[in-house]
This record gives sequence, structure tokens and C-alpha cells, in this order.
Amino acid sequence: MRKIVTAVTAASLALSMLATAIPASAVTGYDSAYAGESAFLNISPGQTLNFQVFFVNTGTTTWSQGTGTQVDLAACLEDKITCNAQDSSEAAWNSNWLSGTRYATTTGTTTAPGALGTFSYDITAPSNVLAGTYRFNGDLVLSSTGERIHPEGYYQDATVGGGGGAATLTSLTPTSGTTSGGTAVTITGTGIVCTPAFPAVSFGGSNAVVTSCGSTSVGATSPAHAAGAVTVTLTNSGSAASNGLTFTYQDTSKPVFTSMSAAGDIITVTFSEPVCRAVAWSAADWSINNVSNPAAQIVDSGDTIPLCNAAKDNGVATAQIVTSTVVPPGSFVEVTLNETVVGAGTNTSISDAAGNPAAAPQARNATAGSPETTAPTIISASGAVGGTSITLNFSEPVYCTGFSFDGTDITISDNDTTTTDPTVTGAGSNACQTVRSAADTSFSFTISSGLLADHTYTVTVTPEANEIQDTANNDLANPSTISFTSGAADFTPPTIVDARMVNNLVTTDFTEAGDSFSATFSEAMNGTTTGTIQIQDQDGTVFTLNCGGNVTCTWNTAVTQVTVTVAAAIPAPVVGAPGAGNTPGMQIPFNITTLNGFTDLQGNVPNVLGSSDRLVDYE
Repeated sequence: MRKIVTAVTAASLALSMLATAIPASAVTGYDSAYAGESAFLNISPGQTLNFQVFFVNTGTTTWSQGTGTQVDLAACLEDKITCNAQDSSEAAWNSNWLSGTRYATTTGTTTAPGALGTFSYDITAPSNVLAGTYRFNGDLVLSSTGERIHPEGYYQDATVGGGGGAATLTSLTPTSGTTSGGTAVTITGTGIVCTPAFPAVSFGGSNAVVTSCGSTSVGATSPAHAAGAVTVTLTNSGSAASNGLTFTYQDTSKPVFTSMSAAGDIITVTFSEPVCRAVAWSAADWSINNVSNPAAQIVDSGDTIPLCNAAKDNGVATAQIVTSTVVPPGSFVEVTLNETVVGAGTNTSISDAAGNPAAAPQARNATAGSPETTAPTIISASGAVGGTSITLNFSEPVYCTGFSFDGTDITISDNDTTTTDPTVTGAGSNACQTVRSAADTSFSFTISSGLLADHTYTVTVTPEANEIQDTANNDLANPSTISFTSGAADFTPPTIVDARMVNNLVTTDFTEAGDSFSATFSEAMNGTTTGTIQIQDQDGTVFTLNCGGNVTCTWNTAVTQVTVTVAAAIPAPVVGAPGAGNTPGMQIPFNITTLNGFTDLQGNVPNVLGSSDRLVDYE
């Protein structure tokens, strides 16, 4: 704002006009007389509050919005002469003013001669505003020309940090409520200031509705919030926030069984939120009523709602009930969830992540549709050059029953007659799921040799009936064939991108059993555990480390980082012998100088000297 001024007096809250003679009208046909204003404000950083000022139209022309006779309240500088102007700091307080230099026009559409015109505008205190009193100067101007119609020197003040200081909170009653909000909370403490405005109350950053205010307590209604503990604070107008107290939002809403559909031998059920099971499925959990044909009832033989883990965060909102017989298409079917409390009455078989039991009994119904009959297909295959795994991707989720991952069920051929085709050696890390409820859109299998670069491979899958099916029990066609082309040959050598000590147990030398360092490579490696590593310290001592001999070499799961650990104390070279250095021990730090037997998956030998980091140190 223009400047920080001294604290205002009680009288100035009622009247801000200058105690000087009022100049004559400046614009023919227009004149005004100051008639009053709203109280000065105490305001907090980020808070929005309202000013109002009232002028009587003492001229002969009606003030009409949207016409050439519109009259505006314009911003003025501290000299109270320069209007239609503002200093740069004022822009930060602008809260939907007419413009950067006009606060507002009349709230009424017309203000006739002799009538009272009201000018109302909001201010928002910047979030980083300093404590002090900020003045807003203004005067009435003809909107079309900016001419002042009767200079009167109006101003109003807003004080930051003038609310009597921060309150101190001592208790909340109650200390918890539901996630949907609406809990009436009494906040007690000292230093609570209720004027000129009620203090603001925050529940974890969300504003509460303040319903009552006194010097030692405030009533507030909690806003909606996610489950968990939040901090409640109270902020007096124009002051800093109070200390915080803890309020816990509890999820008490029960999951609801919202809908169902039936097709084939699958009934799909949907809940309002993810659910899991506290105990295993029981035949009594669901009732299925074939309303269309009571004589041909349908039996539930299991569902796909998972057993809860410790955190109950593994639930599903959509699950399947598997029926012992196919639901006839067109049948009107009703499904009822029959849940009962188990244990000490604290949970049910089906509950949400907060342990709220599914509301039961609940019934939903639908007309059964026809079973889905589209067979799944293999849509793509892939594998990394040098890798021994191939992944198949399907048009929809599939599962396997009795499928053999060997040459009898999967064959592979490539486009190079000079090479030997790889054979299938087993299921891959992404195994084909064996139950319908866990069906997936892909699975992998392993092969006998690494994939060659720039080769086209054809995979032929020959499942027997029921061995690979979608969730509607449609079989994958026999045979099913897919081709893919491996990537281009890679001739770029790997490098060491990070080297550091892992353990140094006894001395500052790398010699004792248990001492270890790691080396991280720029790509996946061959995972050798029998290679050799040569290292050299700063005074010329050279050690040769033999993986599987004087050191062990282990790899992380990505095969990008090897950890080298001394298996037994490594004797220092004899003083004066080649490679003994000035001090025979292998002092830390030291450099990795040579790697033998280490390659990437394409057989490229590491470029040790060109590596970005081959110095083994403590960081």
C-alpha cells in the first residue's frame, strides 16, 4: 500500500474524512457529499474483507451504471489529489475491483439526485504482508472521463496484526469426527477475539464454519476431510495462527453393494469402495435367486474378493462370483449379500480399508446377458536382445490350467537358417495365472539362449482345450502364432557410473575379510561371479581380485550393480616386488583399472578408463 500509518483512533473508525473545507463541485451537473462508511478492518494475511462508503448525489444528474453518467470510486495517491492512480503495492490487494485504479461503481443501477449511493469493494491481504496499517484513499470520479466530481479525501484503513495477538488453544471437544464433516466441535482456549469478525478456524487447511464465539471458546462445524489426523488452528482477525490441536477424521461409512450383472457362469458385483475379506469365502455369504425359474436355482461356488492384508489396502471394488452352473441368458436374477459379524463384533467377512463392515443384507438384481464368446488372441510378443525371456500380450486377460511351458506347447523359430532356434525352458517371472480371478493380459516364458539382434522370431502356442482361457472360459485358438523382430545390435560398451565403499571393518585398507565395495554399471550385465578385477591405490599398489576366490561377487536383481566382498584377508605384496607400491596395503581410495569376464548382455566389454566414476571411496 502507500505507507504504513499509525494506529487509528476510535473516532477515526467512524469517520475518515479530512477535517477541511469541502471544495466546490468540479464537474457541471455532478456533485456529492460524504455520508459515512463501514468500520475500519483488522485483517489476516490471505483474508478477504469488505469496505463500504456512502455518498449522497447532491448534483442534478442521475448516476446510472453502464452509461455516460456512471460514477466510480477511484483510487488516489497519498496526496489525495492524484486520483485514477495507484502505487505498485496496491495491486496485490485488488479483489475484483473495477480496474487497477477504480475500486467500484454504485451498487444500485441508478442513484437519483438526493439519493444515497453505496460503493462496495473487497480487499485481500497478501499472504506475505507485513504487520501494520494500510490505507486506501479514494474519491468519486465521472467514469467516462476520470474527472473528480467533488474532492473530499475519502480513505479507509486495514490493519494487519491488530487483532489482539494469537490465541492459545487448550482443548477440542470432541477430538474426532467423520470424514463427511458436520461434527460440532467446541474449541477452548485463551486470547480469542470475536470482533470485528469471528476468528478463522482451520481443520488441516480446510476452513470450518464458525457458529459461535466467546473469549474462551469457539463453536465450529468440521469440514469434510480425508481420514486421518489433522491439525486444528484458530486465527484471530489480523493476527497469527494459534497453536495446533489434533483432530482425527474417522472413516465410518460402510461399503455398499451397488450393482451386479450376470453372464455365463460369472456374476460381477460392484461395491462403493474397495473391499477385502477378513475370513475366507463361505457359501452362506451370497444368495443367488433365479427369479425367472425358481426350480433352476443357481449356486455360488466362490468369489474373487481377496483376503485382507494387514493394512487392508488390497481390496477391490469390482469382484466376480463364480456360479456352479451357467446363468441362462434372459433370466432375472437377484443377488443378496449376507454378511454376519465375526470375532468380537469388530469386523465382518467383507470390509473396507478402515475395517467398516459391508452393510448387509443388501440385494441387487439384473437380467442375465449372453456369455461373451470372443476368443482371446495373442496381439504382440517382445524380448530384449541378449535376453532369455519372451513376453506374450493378449487381447484380454487369460489364465492357464495345465498348460506346459516346454517345447510341446510353445515353439520358436527365427529367420536365420544358420542359427539354432531357442527352445522353451519354463515359465517366466511374469507367470501365467492359474485361477480365473487373477487373469492377466500377459505372461512370459524363458528360452534356452539369448535373443539375437535384428532377428525375426515366430512364436507358436498350441494349447489344448481349457489350457489357456479368458475369464468367460473361451479358449485361445490352437495354434496361435505371433512374430516379432528383436532390436538392433548393441556395440556400445558399458561403463561404471558409480563406485563406492560398502563396508570397511578394521583398517583404512581394503584387505580384511568382510571389506566390500560396489560398482554400478550403465546397463544390465552378464552377472558373472567368476571374473577378475584389478584395482590400484594412489601410491601404486596393485591387487587382483578373483570373484569366487579371494573375493565374492554378488549382483542386484537388475544385474546392474556388483558388490565385491573380501572372502579372506588379502596379503600385501612383498616390499619391492612389482605392484607393491610405496605402501603395500591397498589404501582407500583406489581405482578400478581392469575388468575381465564382465560384459553386457550383448557381449560388450566395459570401457573402464572411459567410465564416469571408477574411484572407490566412501561416497
